[in-house]
Amino acid sequence: MTIDDAFGRVIRGHWLLILLCIVAPYGVVSYVSRGEPDVYEAVARVQMGTELAASNVQADATSQRVLGIATSPGVVRSALDKARLRADANDFAAHYIDVRRVGVSPVMEIVVTDTSPTRAATIAKSITNDVIRVSNVGDQPTSNQRRQGVQSQLNSLARQRNRLAAKLNNVDPKGGAALSIQAQLTSLTTAQAELERQMSDLNLAAPSPSHAVLLDPVRVPSVALPRQDLQRAVLAALIGALVGGGLAAGLEALRPRLRSSRSIARALEVPHIGHLPRLDLSRRTTSAAGPVADRLALLARRYDASNTLAVLVDPRDEPAARPVATLLGPDGEKARHRVACSVVGRDWVEPGTSPVIAVLSPRHVKVRALVDTMSFVDALGWPVVGMISYPRRWFWQRRTLRRAAAKHEQPVAAGVPSPVRPWKTRRPEPVVPTMPVPSMPVLTKPAGTAKPVGTAQNGVDHGEHWNATHPGEVLQR
Repeated sequence: MTIDDAFGRVIRGHWLLILLCIVAPYGVVSYVSRGEPDVYEAVARVQMGTELAASNVQADATSQRVLGIATSPGVVRSALDKARLRADANDFAAHYIDVRRVGVSPVMEIVVTDTSPTRAATIAKSITNDVIRVSNVGDQPTSNQRRQGVQSQLNSLARQRNRLAAKLNNVDPKGGAALSIQAQLTSLTTAQAELERQMSDLNLAAPSPSHAVLLDPVRVPSVALPRQDLQRAVLAALIGALVGGGLAAGLEALRPRLRSSRSIARALEVPHIGHLPRLDLSRRTTSAAGPVADRLALLARRYDASNTLAVLVDPRDEPAARPVATLLGPDGEKARHRVACSVVGRDWVEPGTSPVIAVLSPRHVKVRALVDTMSFVDALGWPVVGMISYPRRWFWQRRTLRRAAAKHEQPVAAGVPSPVRPWKTRRPEPVVPTMPVPSMPVLTKPAGTAKPVGTAQNGVDHGEHWNATHPGEVLQR
């Protein structure tokens, strides 16, 4: 299979399905987006410290810290209460609160989106104040408590040293008690040095006042955010195109079809003789059947054929194909070079001495039906000269043809159910009274005049009656 065949079978064959998958999501998203309210964005800028971040990792850590404070359930719940908005704090924090950093600088933007500009400004202002308050004084109680603990330990060590020093003055310097007291004093000195080092580290790490500064206060937004209806609709259309392409490929894999005369002829490995615009006896079909019949006769003469057998790919088109087959045969005195054409169907067809086969196929056909037809043709064993195509006939066209044929062949008597509407019965036609016709004198013709073939009741001569052998001959005459 070539790329052109694959494109024709998947894209051109299922273009209506793909177009529906593109248009439907586009229309739905456009309609839904048109009814959505405008969204406003309230922004506040805060500087978290004065030192620049050494890397993106440090800048991300600062922004994540601010985001963690801004999206805390308690902070969000307090802001929602101030704005008198009843909403879930966790859901609002996940969808309507964001923190953006400006490069690697310590400047952060706290963003709140909402359908009301006043409500968005109120919530952003409350969250910004809480972020500044927690950043400035949030770590100070912990540092003070640690310094107080280290200072109390230093005071306890100082009291212990004073007591040991007083005992050392009252004991014998050369005794064992003096040595024990000196050892205790040495250990207390080591512990005091460690506590003094911890106190120095705490003093160095103590946060400076005014660590977070408000750079740009929150203002009530006056312009809504630009709507992205077109972008979302186009994205939905692209997704629909992918889904439609997948469905088309799946349908083609499950039920492969051929949708062009060239692809069918290539699959049959026979030439394409021609195309009939319609499978009927219309003027267009009659004019198009002439060149097709000439080509078919030329190919049949290659095998010295006396008859052409038309094999249908779709047997349901047999009632419509039989009258058309007469157009492909000889036309009285005009086209004696043509070869008689017969449709192979339910009735017996005389093949003749050396027949050839022409395949009649619609332009839209299942591969399975084509395989069955070629199996039948191979079983016949006669040469296949080509393929003649015609448009696909829909089920209502076949039903109309069957009804017309049934109505033409089986006249309906009074009281018998109608073949078109079986639940209805035809009413008897009204009886028209007949008037007696007076006898007319019979005119005698002189001798030597031609004798008429037929005479009616009123004495008018009829012309010669001509019996048609098939409907195509009637149309041609």
